[in-house]
Amino acid sequence: MVVIDNDESALALLETLLRDPDLPAPEVEFKDWPRFEMHVKGERYHSTITPELMESFLDLQKTINKSFALVRYSDSSKRLTNADRDDLKILVEVREGSSGFVANLEEQASAITAGLCEGFKNMDSRHKLITFLALGAMAFGYLGYSNHLEHQSEARKAELAKIESAAERDERMRTLELVKDVSDASSERYANLMGMVVQHAPQVQTISEHMAGTYNKLIAATKDSDSISVQGVDLSGPAVEELSKTPRNLSVEDRIAGVFRIQGVDHKSSAEYKLSLYDVVRKTEITATLPKDGSFVSDAILDAIQEAEWGGKVVMLHLVTKTRAGKLVKAQVEKVTRITEQDAYKDMSGEQLTTER
Repeated sequence: MVVIDNDESALALLETLLRDPDLPAPEVEFKDWPRFEMHVKGERYHSTITPELMESFLDLQKTINKSFALVRYSDSSKRLTNADRDDLKILVEVREGSSGFVANLEEQASAITAGLCEGFKNMDSRHKLITFLALGAMAFGYLGYSNHLEHQSEARKAELAKIESAAERDERMRTLELVKDVSDASSERYANLMGMVVQHAPQVQTISEHMAGTYNKLIAATKDSDSISVQGVDLSGPAVEELSKTPRNLSVEDRIAGVFRIQGVDHKSSAEYKLSLYDVVRKTEITATLPKDGSFVSDAILDAIQEAEWGGKVVMLHLVTKTRAGKLVKAQVEKVTRITEQDAYKDMSGEQLTTER
């Protein structure tokens, strides 16, 4: 029995599973994990929650809702049902002393993992465990937060480099060096792990990017603090104030994965192939593009697509998508994987229920 009660124990198991694909999933017990934890010290923070922090926690709830919508409905902007919202509600506990806030996210991460599993006929326990661990430790945990701090710190340094006064510039740069000390090693570890995780669940990267926006709000909400600690990562008040001035992240693209039948391929464009796809599990039709520029397309990928189209077989596709006003306006193929267990999907080509183009 493997006990997971913190991010480090989760990351250790995640790394082991990712680096040894033949290792079976162990029996695991989760104890109060994953969770979100934040402590704030300062004049306004004594067992209290400020309006700015309240708004940030509401944004954390929105990010969790978006994450579920992404994996369950392939659209992070989709409005959830009341039942979905009830299943995903977080409860933030305010602790004594300096303002401490804790939210257990085990039920929410479980719901998101279950939503992702619904996009596949038979996701094995090992794949489910990898997804759950990656969600808890990388999307919602300290590794994702540390990686975000590194990116925000570098972006802020680029802005500070424009300051004409050398004394002011150097002093403020030194403040950000403290951030670099806590985030450097984590960023490299995050990049290496995420490169492997997206092969199993590309949605985790999108969820992590949505969480970055929530972290921005939490930092901006506590810019008047003496210090903060988020997911065990400590930041001084001056560092928090400096990071709160960093430009906000650009919009996040959704990444989804699903099992599709390729109903047709349009070769007319010189720039891209246009694929007519049917998601056999979610029972939706979409149109996706595949660039012809050679940066991604290989003979092996074209062979897999042709084999699926002509042979009536299903394939797993990773897509980058964009939705506007509930309508899919972009879908681009990012990865193509053959499925060996075709029989599992043999009876799932029934009536198409929804068309999105």
